[in-house]
Amino acid sequence: MFRSLRFLVLAGIALSALVLTGLFAIAPARSLDFTPPDRGAPERVDAGGTRYADFEIPGDRDVTIVVNGEELECPLTAILPPENYGLTLRDYPTIYVHVPNLPGADLQFTLRDDNDEVLYQSRFRLGHRHGTFGIPLPDNANFDPLELYRSYRWTVELLDFGESISGAIVKVSPTEEFQRQLDRATSEERLELYAETGIWYDAIDTLATLHRNDPDNSQWMEVWREITESVDLMKVGNKPLL
Repeated sequence: MFRSLRFLVLAGIALSALVLTGLFAIAPARSLDFTPPDRGAPERVDAGGTRYADFEIPGDRDVTIVVNGEELECPLTAILPPENYGLTLRDYPTIYVHVPNLPGADLQFTLRDDNDEVLYQSRFRLGHRHGTFGIPLPDNANFDPLELYRSYRWTVELLDFGESISGAIVKVSPTEEFQRQLDRATSEERLELYAETGIWYDAIDTLATLHRNDPDNSQWMEVWREITESVDLMKVGNKPLL
């Protein structure tokens, strides 16, 4: 049985470490050092020569929202490590953000390529539910799938407040063997594989899907709290994962 997962990100190194402990009850507790693809792990991911240190760090990961002179408990937050970017294997990944309790507020999501060209933009209004939720990049919105090894920037703007958060996403390519492992894996096993390999966006989306499919299983929220704590997003970890 899946027991716990913990990400550990060291300051100054993008997604530098991840600790994964005791995924299955039959397995002994163990930790896995996370190594970005350009620093190793060629048996899993081809990074195409990508150097993460060369990425332009985009915008703010979180911003405080003030309503009637009072700070809201949780800021508007990009669910990313402190370096503000992560990896995906998907053509159209899902991006996770935390939005505080602001019923009726308008949000605008924008995706840009590394030439600052707008590829996709959407606006939506918040309902009464609040927490961390995914914004999927739609495959039917008339923009091409993410290209390998390019850095894309996304922004979520809280229009009523003039505040925004940003993050970056890079698509990398799995090796044939790693793709076979993913194809054979259960959802829980895919979460482990993504975590071990540092595929941030896909790991978070897999965890959120596991939680939605089994909301009464407390282990998923415990994993969520451990992940957010490890990347200094403790307040977010105590709020719903939608």
